[in-house]
Amino acid sequence: MTKLRYLKAFAAFALTCGMVLIVTSPDISAASKEAEAKKAIEDLKKSKDNKVKIASLQKLGELALIQYAFVEPAVPEVFKAIKDSDAGVRAAAAKTLGMIGPDDPETVPQLAGLLKDKDESVKAAAAEGLAYMGKKAEGAVKDLRAASKDLDAKSKLAKTINNTIKAIQGKKKA
Repeated sequence: MTKLRYLKAFAAFALTCGMVLIVTSPDISAASKEAEAKKAIEDLKKSKDNKVKIASLQKLGELALIQYAFVEPAVPEVFKAIKDSDAGVRAAAAKTLGMIGPDDPETVPQLAGLLKDKDESVKAAAAEGLAYMGKKAEGAVKDLRAASKDLDAKSKLAKTINNTIKAIQGKKKA
């Protein structure tokens, strides 16, 4: 009989612990994501290493898709990063800026300007960033068409640009 009592007590305890974990896990997860965002912002601000900057920008982009509030303080730093001398940093910043999608009126013009970058990966990332913004990036369609004008229609960049235009206009990808 006492074994059964201990078993019931243990089951009740385990059930209670499980319920507590279920109820508090979103808060724990949110705190963890907020800490990740703060670290990424700090790394982006202070690091001289381009690989660290790129990783920070990528993390910020991922977190932006979860909750804008996590990455809102990073927006000025991301704007600075799109002017970096390293093409990899500019490309990561362009895509991240689109993923964040701030309401700043300079976002779309800045990304559209990167479509003229000398580096193809930056152009592609700018197009991807604009695609993430969807209808908010309607003002960039003219720039996207101009950027694809002289490209081979089968090139990866041309396909990325065409898919971006479709995403902005609410059409399915090709």
